[in-house]
This record gives sequence, structure tokens and C-alpha cells, in this order.
Amino acid sequence: MPPHPDSTDHFIFDTVSSLLQRWPNTLYRNGHTVVPVTMPIGTVLYHGRITNDVPTVPDWTSVEFDHAYIYCRDGPCYIVSLMATRDLRLAHFDGTSAAKMGTGTLDSQDVLTWGKPFPDRCMDEWQRIEDLCAWGKPFGIEGFLRTGFQSEVMLCDFSAGLQVISLLNYIPKHGRDPAYRLLPLGDPDKDECLPLPPVHYPQPNPPEGWKGSLPESAMADFQGLVTGSWYNRDPGETRFHIEYSALVTFYDTALTSLVAARRGVRRDFHRLTSISVNDTTQVRAELAEAFGRRARGSGVDWGSITRVIVERYAERLETLRYILEPEPSNATQQAALVRVQLLTMLVPYMTTDSVPTNPSWTSSLVQRCSTPPTSLLPAGLLTPQERRIRDAVQGTLREICRRLTLMWVDAFDIEEASEDRARAVLGTWKKHVGELMDWLGWSVWVRCIPGCNPDAICYVPSWPAFVEGDSPYDMTPRCISLLRPGKLA
Repeated sequence: MPPHPDSTDHFIFDTVSSLLQRWPNTLYRNGHTVVPVTMPIGTVLYHGRITNDVPTVPDWTSVEFDHAYIYCRDGPCYIVSLMATRDLRLAHFDGTSAAKMGTGTLDSQDVLTWGKPFPDRCMDEWQRIEDLCAWGKPFGIEGFLRTGFQSEVMLCDFSAGLQVISLLNYIPKHGRDPAYRLLPLGDPDKDECLPLPPVHYPQPNPPEGWKGSLPESAMADFQGLVTGSWYNRDPGETRFHIEYSALVTFYDTALTSLVAARRGVRRDFHRLTSISVNDTTQVRAELAEAFGRRARGSGVDWGSITRVIVERYAERLETLRYILEPEPSNATQQAALVRVQLLTMLVPYMTTDSVPTNPSWTSSLVQRCSTPPTSLLPAGLLTPQERRIRDAVQGTLREICRRLTLMWVDAFDIEEASEDRARAVLGTWKKHVGELMDWLGWSVWVRCIPGCNPDAICYVPSWPAFVEGDSPYDMTPRCISLLRPGKLA
């Protein structure tokens, strides 16, 4: 049987496999997950400011110097470097959760703190950080990890578990390239956050003895996006360790008020605006239980488990799509190539009775293919959140295996088939592969083809910067120049 139309197994699976990877969380910017993470001892953070002191109130830090340097805009450029002197426990919001947009990027944070999304409060960041810190304090949450074009840590207390490494006055930046526009990235008809006003920076005086040009603001700011792209793909941002056993997701189908709102809606448009008071209460209670729990669950690395599945099937499914794409000039030959690929994917689950003379040959094949070893773990060993992840893994695998097995039934004797039958089967297979890949929606299939030259990076619209030709919901990858910020390569 195909998955239920309201199933979210594939969304939960993809969320788990994509945590702390920038590319998928940019493609699907409206996050639906909250999970504790550990920032280990020795982790270094940076905070850019225009005053020669360390914040005494909650404030933002960056994981890369280049990101902190952006905030040195209109005067002296001080950057505080901090090191964690012990493990710090943070909460992470997936998606592009640092984006100040009214189109859904902040929904999960708003529900947690204020009970429902407030699109018109997307720029109310000081109140947001204060309320988040107040919420997290009873659970030992000391900050919040969010992703934009770069990872950032919202720290609740700069004096707790952190040591100042340095507080230095850096070389100021000069000017701005008007082609690189800092704006909330959203549909003006849907985003209730108004565009930021034009940026006018005073021209800084170079330090005494300096020769030549100062760093250009456009290039220096652009490096925040460049360094963020280092963590686009697996393994992603490795400086933080995910506590999968306490992962809470708004894709839980028990949150019934959100189910109907997702039907027929593209994933990047999924919102939490329809969440009911009862469902808000339910998810907050689950967060309190999961984040407040002393035991840390089974210890299963669910991220690795999901990524192994993606690694096993992503390239092979793409190969199938490639084989099936052209109109066949020799249908039997093309079908035979597909058969080889199907056999490669399914042979680990085939036994000597995997032949049509056995009445259960297809059902047993699907069962073996879609049953991961983790299904044997005792239920009592897993937290409720881990059981949800386990079920999502099995549900996702089942649909992969179901589709491949349906194709294998026709491929079993295709080498003996007529040209007409092979041509008809190829059309059916093309439909199966297309529908399966659309359902899975894995970001590994979204990339620049052909790849970018060394003087460019692959890019999709990323808050807060527009480059030329951006359309907010057209996530077609493009190569943009590393040498000319805001320009296509």
C-alpha cells in the first residue's frame, strides 16, 4: 500500500538526515523541529560590535569570524572571541531559523515562546531572545542555535561557561556594492516584514600607517555566505552534537490542526499558522518533558542511520531517472539497463525464494528491504521521540522498497519481452521513479548542473541577501561569483 496522503514520515526522515546542514535547511526554510544540541568544551564563538566591551545581556554570536565581521558597520570594529570552558546545552531550530521573515521561518520559535506565529513580529529579536532564554532556563538551555546563511548562537549569558579569548579592534570596512542588497527574502505580498532601509555606512578612517584599500564591505559581508557554504552538505556543522532522543517535531501527525493545512502544499510553504490552542499546549508539554528529561535515550545515532539510507539510494535513484529520461530508441536495451540497476538495489534483500513461484515473493522482498536493524531495538529502550524517528525511517524505507519492488515485478523477465512491452514498461517505471523522488524530496538532488568553476559557488536564494535575478520561491541552483558579490558567475 502507498503511504497515507497525510503521512509525514518522509518529512521527519529528511529533517533528521539534514540537521545542521545548511543547503537542505535553506531549501526548506520553514523549520518544524526543535532539538537539544551540545556545544562542546573548546568551541570558539565570535561577537562583532562597535564598543570595546563584552555583552552583559543576551546577544548573538557567530561560529565564524567572517560572520561576526559583518556587524562592524559604522565605526570601530571590535570582535569578542569566546571559548566554551565546559559543555553548553543549546536548543536548535531547523530550517533557516535565523531569517527575519514573516513567511514561516520563525513559526516554531513563536509557538514555543508566544503560543502562535506572529509574522508581524519577525524583527522583534530582542524580545524573542529574552523570551527564549526564559523558556529554556528550567531545562538547562543556555542558548539557541539557528541557521541563516551561517550558523549563529543566541547566548543567554556571556559569563556562563565561556572565557574571553580576546577583544580586539579590527581593520574597518569601506563602502558597499549596491548590487548586493541586504533585504528580507520573501514574497512582498506574503511577508509582513518590511524590507530593511538602504544601508549607508560612514566612510571609516584607516588606521595610522595603513596603505592601500580597506576591506570592501560588500566582499567582507559576502564571505559570511561563502563560509556558511562550507557546511552545506553532510556532515554539515560538526561543532555541535545533536540529542536525537529529545527531537520534537511539528510534523507529528498527532498535531491534527496542522494536518489539513499541509495537504497539497509544497513543503517550503508549510506553516504553523493554523495550529490550535490544544496542539500548542500538547507540543509545549512534549518539549518540556523531552528537554527536561535526565536520561538521554538509547544513544542511537539516528542522523547517521538516515544518511546511510540516503547514500545508498540517492545516487542510484538518480541513475535510474537518467536512464529513463530519453525517449527509447531501443526499448528492450534501455529496459535491460534499468533491470541491472534494480537488481543492484534489491539484491541485498533477495533470497533463493525471491521468484514468482513463491506466492509471497514480493511481500517478503518489501519486508526485508524496509525493515532496518533498529526495528529490533526494544521499544522500552527508545524515548517517544526516538520511536517517532524509527517509524519515520521505516515508513520512508517502505515506500522506497515498495516502488522498487513494483518495478522489479515488471523487470524480472523484461530481457525476454517484446519491444512494445518494454516501451510500455519504461513509461510506467519513469512515473514510479519521478513520483518516488518527488515524495522523498532529498536536497542531494538539488545542485548546480554543470558544477561551478573555482571562482564561483552554487547558490539558492538565501536570507538576508538578494543577488541579481532572485525570485524568493524559485530554488533553482545557480553559480554566483566569488569575485563580484551579488553577481552571477
